[in-house]
Amino acid sequence: MRRQGSPGRYELVVCKIVKIFPNSAIAELVEYRKRGMVHVSEVALRWVKNIREFLKLNQYVVCRVMRVDGDDILLSVKRVRREESDRRLSEFKRERKAEKMLELSAKKLKKSLDDAYREVGFLLQEEFGGLYKAFEFAIRNPELLRSKGVPGAWLEPLTEIAKKNYSEKAYEVKAKLKLMCYSPDGIKTIRKVLSAASRDGLEVRYVSAPRYVIVGRGKNFKETRARVEAAAGEVSREIASHRGECEFEIQED
Repeated sequence: MRRQGSPGRYELVVCKIVKIFPNSAIAELVEYRKRGMVHVSEVALRWVKNIREFLKLNQYVVCRVMRVDGDDILLSVKRVRREESDRRLSEFKRERKAEKMLELSAKKLKKSLDDAYREVGFLLQEEFGGLYKAFEFAIRNPELLRSKGVPGAWLEPLTEIAKKNYSEKAYEVKAKLKLMCYSPDGIKTIRKVLSAASRDGLEVRYVSAPRYVIVGRGKNFKETRARVEAAAGEVSREIASHRGECEFEIQED
């Protein structure tokens, strides 16, 4: 996944930690192929005694760009909310898949990935907001790509690769739950309610108390989302009826 230029202030960027010092860490902005610095004061919301308790070498983290001054980029980890990080990482994963599709399209023209970005990739990002969306349009309305200035030689391979990959696409929808039950047998009640949620072909995962995830997969996105939402809603109602509380958030991959 590549982007031209430099990131903007407050932009959320996916980074890889490449060096760690006592009071800072150096992070590679994966998409921009630049490096930035995370000061120890921007690592966590609480006081950090040892930066290595929070950041590891080769770890991928989402950072917020606080300042860009030429090649000096200051980053923050603590100013990124969990939901923002999850959403940005999901987007990053989709774009990496799309980049692989761009590379396959390039091979059909006997070109490299560098050629692909130079000739069409950056254009697709600019016109559609990302490679992933561009490939979706390549299936639904390939002529739109032509109208956006995509060279004619690229239209057929882009469309062919898009159809081949999206025809087998399976959607994944998650409901992130926070469950609390104040009845004497609260843990037993939570287990029973979550067990019932898994009967509709859904997967229930334990994260760490009080957090759980319901995962649904299917080739029809609307139906999959509806099943997951219904299951999460039923869990919320059941927990409430047993003197409990449930918060949930739907996420899409």
